[in-house]
Amino acid sequence: MDEIAELRDALDRLHAAMDDLVVRGVRSAGATEIAKLAALRDEFRTAGAEHLAEKVGTLLDAVKDGDRAAAPALMRAVTTFRLFDRMLTLEVAKAHLTPPEDPDAEE
Repeated sequence: MDEIAELRDALDRLHAAMDDLVVRGVRSAGATEIAKLAALRDEFRTAGAEHLAEKVGTLLDAVKDGDRAAAPALMRAVTTFRLFDRMLTLEVAKAHLTPPEDPDAEE
């Protein structure tokens, strides 16, 4: 699987996890949800999406601590996730729409 497909898969899993937290509430997050988010945070960090990983990490810390800041952290993480998703979509579209370079072209 190529890097973009792996990121796409991770974004889909993050979307499902975020939607679940939005619907059920951050206080309902148990060990399973925390483990999923931690794995996704690490995956995005490894992929170079440090800003997104940081937002997911802040959310994780707030959820683990039972902090009232968990709900705003969730909304910030969702916003960052959606922005990253849009940017990735634009980069993929740009790559597909850009004509390949002609190796025989004069410079």
